[in-house]
Amino acid sequence: MVKHLHDICLNFIQSNLDKIPNAGERLPTVHKEQLLERIADHDLLIPEYIPFVIQQLFFSSLRHVTFYKCDQVTDEFLCVLANQKCVLDSLTIQRCQSVTDVGIKKITDGQDELSYLRLRRLTNITSSGLSCIRSSKLQTVDLTGCLALTVNGIKTLVNNNPSIRCMNIDGCHKLYDDVFAVIAQGLRGSLEDLDGNPHVMRSESLKTIAKYCPNLKRLNLHGCSNLNGEAVFELSQNCQELQHLDLSYCNGLRSRPHNEYFWTLPTSLTSLSLCGILLDDETLFIECVQRLKRLKHIRLSGVTALNDETFSQILQHIGKGLICLDISGTVSNTLTDEGLKSVTRYCKSLEQLDFSMCHSLTLTTLVPLLENPDTAMLIKKLFVSTKKLNLDVLLTAADHCYNLEMLDVAGQRCITDELLRTLARNCPKLHRIGMKGCAQVTDEGVCELARKCDLHIIVLSGILNLTDKSIFCIANHCHMLEEIYLNGCSRISGTTVSYLIDCCIPRLYVQHILPNHHPDQLMAKNLDTGEFCRADFNWTVA
Repeated sequence: MVKHLHDICLNFIQSNLDKIPNAGERLPTVHKEQLLERIADHDLLIPEYIPFVIQQLFFSSLRHVTFYKCDQVTDEFLCVLANQKCVLDSLTIQRCQSVTDVGIKKITDGQDELSYLRLRRLTNITSSGLSCIRSSKLQTVDLTGCLALTVNGIKTLVNNNPSIRCMNIDGCHKLYDDVFAVIAQGLRGSLEDLDGNPHVMRSESLKTIAKYCPNLKRLNLHGCSNLNGEAVFELSQNCQELQHLDLSYCNGLRSRPHNEYFWTLPTSLTSLSLCGILLDDETLFIECVQRLKRLKHIRLSGVTALNDETFSQILQHIGKGLICLDISGTVSNTLTDEGLKSVTRYCKSLEQLDFSMCHSLTLTTLVPLLENPDTAMLIKKLFVSTKKLNLDVLLTAADHCYNLEMLDVAGQRCITDELLRTLARNCPKLHRIGMKGCAQVTDEGVCELARKCDLHIIVLSGILNLTDKSIFCIANHCHMLEEIYLNGCSRISGTTVSYLIDCCIPRLYVQHILPNHHPDQLMAKNLDTGEFCRADFNWTVA
């Protein structure tokens, strides 16, 4: 892919604010916001450059501010920005470890138009940092990974902002069971989406949520082992608009009498995860799922009652409307390729299929689904990292799934450069690919994919054939790359990875761990052959 002129111009401006007079006065607000984000992404907020950033980009017209993983963003920097009196609509500060309560209080004070607030993994902010947040329009709050927050801070936040609809407190380890009652009683009918720390939730707290939050549409109870069936029943009865429910690993619901309450799940559900619930009762399992006619997303990983017969009966009733089917990690041999024929027979609207870690399946019975133009064109996400995967399945997908966006084929030694060339030719929308351990892949296949697809996430760990050639090609074509995994790729140099980081527009997350790597290893291009090879040997002429 070729970098857009728009991005080339912004890239030049972000590095030359000190040389372009009055640039800020000539830039529209949206470009100022983009430049501010990109400057932080590339760690350009050094002391000698900050005055030019402030002069050229700090205007009162700013509405959306985003800083990600930049330790150069400090309290002092946020205070200067706050002094511009911007009326912010959204504020995102994520993994900026130099930010404390002082900066958060200053930037949020008086922001009565704020509707979206994301303060993720800020380990230095406490409950005091939330005290100035007060907006009648605030709808989404994400506090994931803010380890020092307490219940009192959450109570202050919800009492000052009763309009919050979406709340995420995942990873806030000082928040215990009582926080859910505080959120429910503070937000009441406004709350529609609640996520975070469900493993500490008890049945009484779920009952409180059900009592005070009748408009709840999404609830994550993943790993909530303390729940009983009575609490699930109250949730089902009081939250009739519930659409997304994650009951993964709620082990308290796997046996009678508690599992009988699965019969009461609200028929409004469009997404349901039963991952890791060891349900043995096949009749209950079938009847529970069959009655949920509106389901579009279902995850059944690890359900012991799942076999060829139950799978077929379930899909016969809900398969027509399914968009996402996830049975990843199914270890039971009772679900076979024969059972997967029901996917082709009943599921005509699928966009996502996940069979990761289903090591007893070859997936050959899915070939008709992937060959049918009407169903193949709908598929956007395909995860097929299984031990016995038949190569014909991948060849068929590459030939017919033109709208494919995500593909995971980790561990498949049958993957070749030829398959990657087919994907590059037929699947231009592909933006995420996982090829961990695909030993036959070389620079040729990766480069062809990078040239044709606007990749955002690439997993290449364990592919020993790859050299700096692949990284240079990715750097020159995949400008919106966000994540790349290169663990064990010993022929790729750190210098080239640094070049890749500089070329990408957003901040790039890199994993490049090399066990037993020689500290003085140097890779270079052989001008005679064009190949990249070790250049740190003491070569001698015979």
